Amino acid sequence: MNKRYSIGDKIIYSQSGVCAVEDITVGEFCGESTEYYVLRPLYDSGSLVYVPTGNEKLVSRIRGAMTRDEVDDAIEYMPRAENIWIENDNKRKEAYSAILLENQPTHIIEMIRTLRSRREEQRSKKKRLHIADEHFLERAQRILGDEISYVTGLDRRDVDTYIASRIENAAVKEA
Repeated sequence: MNKRYSIGDKIIYSQSGVCAVEDITVGEFCGESTEYYVLRPLYDSGSLVYVPTGNEKLVSRIRGAMTRDEVDDAIEYMPRAENIWIENDNKRKEAYSAILLENQPTHIIEMIRTLRSRREEQRSKKKRLHIADEHFLERAQRILGDEISYVTGLDRRDVDTYIASRIENAAVKEA
């Protein structure tokens, strides 16, 4: 059974990122009444996302935002995140789509680290990362960056600097 959310809760919804539960409403579709969470993405306030509360598959894509400690732990994990590159383009697209839908920060971090590493490899060969991989990287970085921005209270433009300084400080402590 999935957690029940309330109006005003801030949650993370798979590819929409940080959202506020703006309303819980009942809609009439095809003669059936269905209850929905009405989610408003905080960083795209012009859109709304409707999630049927009774659809466990869709509701499972909602989770609470990380705590500040969980954000710090996630950042500390970044340098040692597993490389999850998949050579087959179709299998990679399928796996990376699933990661975004699954909405688990450690897996998103692994995907970001993998794609950044692959992009650097390609640049060293004077090649480019496949366009689909660039899109996955952009979406994953946006989702994770928005959550870190929300949790830390930082402006989204300052998140990359914050991450870099946390990783650098952790490396200095280990040395």
